[in-house]
This record gives sequence, structure tokens and C-alpha cells, in this order.
Amino acid sequence: MAILYFSITSLSTIGFGDFHPRSDYERILTSFIIMFGVSIFSYILGNFLEIIKAYKDFNKDADDDENLVHFFMLLRSLNHGEEMESKFKKKLEDFFHYRWTNHKNFLI
Repeated sequence: MAILYFSITSLSTIGFGDFHPRSDYERILTSFIIMFGVSIFSYILGNFLEIIKAYKDFNKDADDDENLVHFFMLLRSLNHGEEMESKFKKKLEDFFHYRWTNHKNFLI
């Protein structure tokens, strides 16, 4: 149990100091364990961050829909409150939905 406690406190860089390596062999072994543990932790964290990024990119089309609505509202305000032609607006919406759908499928 003391080995597990020592490993966790060393790998988490807390290092209380109540358990510590005493001989050179223990110090060398501990340094390799710490380097291995930190590299494994870094690898797992890097993969986790890539998963989060891929998830955000995958769901980006919902954000793009919101941005398109804001864009249409901006155009409306610049056009003195008048709506743009409905056929043109529908063509723009169709274009962007087609682009976002194909872009999302390209990522998969």
C-alpha cells in the first residue's frame, strides 16, 4: 500500500516527502517511473484534447446556423429593417447547409 501511495504522490507532483527513495537504485527506479508516468499522462491528455476538438468541430454546424441567423439579422438592420428577398435568402440557406453537411461528412 505504501508503494501505491508513494507512486500517486510522486506522479501527481505533490511529493509529501514522508516516503522517499533512500538508495541510488530506488532513486533511479523512481525517476524512470515518474518519467514513464508523466509521458503516459501527457499522451492520454493529448488524446482527450483531440477528442474534445473533434467533437466541437463535429457540432460546429449548429453554431454556424446561429451565425447565419445573426448574419441575416445584420443584413436586415442594414437594409432599414426590411427583409431580403425570400428566394435569395432560401438559396443562401441551402448553400450553407449543403456546404456544412458536406464539410462534416468530409471530417468523418
